[in-house]
Amino acid sequence: HQRPMLRGWNVSLDRDGTLEKISGKGMIWDAGAILEVPDPQCFEVKLSFPARAQGKRMPFILGITQTSFTGPIHEVPDLSKVFIEKNPTKCFVEFSKQNHKVHHCFIKEGSVKMEPMACMSAVSSLTLRYDNGSLTFSSEDKTSGPHNVPNTEYVPCVFLVEKNVPIVVHVSRKRKAAAEGLNEKLYRDRKFTDAEFVCMGRRIPVHRAVLSAASVVFERMWSSGMREAGSLEVVIQDCEPDVLEAAVKYMYKAELPSDCDPAQLFDLARKYELDNLAEAAGRRMLANLSADNALAWARIVHLHADAGDERAGSLWEKLYSKLASEPSLLRTVVEALLRARPSAPPAAAAPPASAGAPPAVAAAAASACAA
Repeated sequence: HQRPMLRGWNVSLDRDGTLEKISGKGMIWDAGAILEVPDPQCFEVKLSFPARAQGKRMPFILGITQTSFTGPIHEVPDLSKVFIEKNPTKCFVEFSKQNHKVHHCFIKEGSVKMEPMACMSAVSSLTLRYDNGSLTFSSEDKTSGPHNVPNTEYVPCVFLVEKNVPIVVHVSRKRKAAAEGLNEKLYRDRKFTDAEFVCMGRRIPVHRAVLSAASVVFERMWSSGMREAGSLEVVIQDCEPDVLEAAVKYMYKAELPSDCDPAQLFDLARKYELDNLAEAAGRRMLANLSADNALAWARIVHLHADAGDERAGSLWEKLYSKLASEPSLLRTVVEALLRARPSAPPAAAAPPASAGAPPAVAAAAASACAA
């Protein structure tokens, strides 16, 4: 089972982990994927070639990007260049089609270059491991690293150049594999559940021990003398059933469904103090902010930030910085807010705006998101 893409360009990723470039221009690095991981401070990614592609291995670039940068909003001719420029050195390697060797990548004279000396040779698969500031690339008994990078949160990314030549991607957490497998079985089988969520007529069976470990709100709820025999009902009416099911799935498996609105998940997560879910939903919002969702997502995050939620406040600063750095997005938000406000009677003519007006407009948009 594969985790979904956090963001993708001109690629498809199926449930078996097969990643392919399906559109874009030929022989241009305009295709790629940012992969979702359960823990952005500790993860492992393995790339290998499927049997049907053994005779035609394609070049690829594998690396990590800080969660604060998840790519451009608009199309660019070379995705890999943008990411390599934005991240520390040694964060990316390229598999060469010509000699089947792996080289570290760097930027020179405005384009991506490979270091002359290969760091690994004759590889049939490539594994990336990141663990709290330490990055390693390996294949069989060959290793490059560990390389020290700033100790912060990262997500893995892969860039492709040739169309319709597959590569298999497997993402996993480096540790806690046994616990993850147990929780996945508990979620899948739903045996011996001892509570139920009821949401708009839909019943979701759960294990109180699992949910109490994920949320102090649920822990307090089920530690307050509610010990009736049989299954306990908890009625939740402030979200859609699919959003609640997605949150339950995350509490068991640390997986964020690709088809669920991350802002709705963030809203639910903050209400029930599901900190890890809120962080994962926030990362997805930052990665997928667009003209279609910017206003709705900003409203939800700002609502929690304005109520004094520190985690929401931190996410709001990141969202606002992204809006401010993308004039087209900021314009979309401002115009949507203006269209939503009732028209006012004409006022007396005002002096012309000063050269400092754009920041003022941006600040107005920020405050108006709570409206």
